[in-house]
Amino acid sequence: MDGLKFAIKKLPARTIVGIARRTRNADAQESIPGCWQEFLTQNAAAKIPHRVTPPVMYAVYSDYEKDWTGWYSYLLGCGVTRADTVPDGMEVRRISPQTYAVFRAKGRMPDEIVGVWANIWASELPRTYTYDFELYDKRFTRPSAKEAEVWVAVNPEKLEQGA
Repeated sequence: MDGLKFAIKKLPARTIVGIARRTRNADAQESIPGCWQEFLTQNAAAKIPHRVTPPVMYAVYSDYEKDWTGWYSYLLGCGVTRADTVPDGMEVRRISPQTYAVFRAKGRMPDEIVGVWANIWASELPRTYTYDFELYDKRFTRPSAKEAEVWVAVNPEKLEQGA
C-alpha cells in the first residue's frame, strides 16, 4: 500500500502509565519534546510501580478529536503489569486488543520517527484512530543504529480490501 513497508500484527491488551499532554501536530514540536524533557528530568520511569520486564517505554497517541490533523492525547510512559497505583501527575492508558501496521524507524532520532509519521499521514492506511504508539525498547538505547517502532491501529478488513 502506497509503497510503505510495514508488518501487520495483532496485539493483546496492554497498560501504560506516564506523563500526558493534550496536543496537535501543529504544536507537537514544542509539546512532545517538553513531555520527554519532563519525563526524563523527573526520572518518571523509576516512579512507576509494576513496570514490565524488560522495561519498555511507549509514546501513546489516543483520544483523537478526528484524525491526525486534530487534537489528540500524547502520553509518554512505561508498560506496567497493573495500574492500581498511579503516581501523582501521571495518567493511565489501557490499550485494548487491536490490529496494527508496524513500522520500523532506524537511524537518527527523532528525525526517523518524524519521517515515519509523515509517510503514514500521507498514506491511505485505513486507520482507526483509537490507540497508536511508538515503542522504545533496548534497541533505542544503542549508541548508534538506534531503532524504535511505530504501531498504528488499522481496520484489518479495510486493509485486506486494499482501501
